[in-house]
Amino acid sequence: MKTILTPVDFSGVTTRVVEQAGELAQALGGTVELFHVVAPPVNVVTYDMPVESFAQEIEFAQGQALRKLGELARLLEARGISCTTKLTQGHAVTVILEEARNLPAAFIVMGSHGHGALYELLAGSTTHGILHRATCPVVIMPSPRPGR
Repeated sequence: MKTILTPVDFSGVTTRVVEQAGELAQALGGTVELFHVVAPPVNVVTYDMPVESFAQEIEFAQGQALRKLGELARLLEARGISCTTKLTQGHAVTVILEEARNLPAAFIVMGSHGHGALYELLAGSTTHGILHRATCPVVIMPSPRPGR
């Protein structure tokens, strides 16, 4: 059975990404894995956050992510699409690529935020990193444009 790895970040494009992954899974007779990466809080780098606060922040983020993953999974399951969910921590590009290899994924379906070139130069792009390093086909859903 083919697995469609679907990394989600719960942004505005997430519902479209999940719908597209579901359509692809139906067409291939496959399953969808909804995958979310919790990144560590940014202020950890400055070492000014107490360990207890760090742990609480991560725990809260994981709880919210699990709830949202469950909601997305129910949308797919209501359409008769087999679905699993997975939550992990780390650098998004690295762990998404690892998950794609470990499954192994037939496709990766993910969204793009459409940030400008300056943002991508300064902050990097998960989509860009996946697109250039994935060993399976990657389907990119663009973010919704205002007025569309």
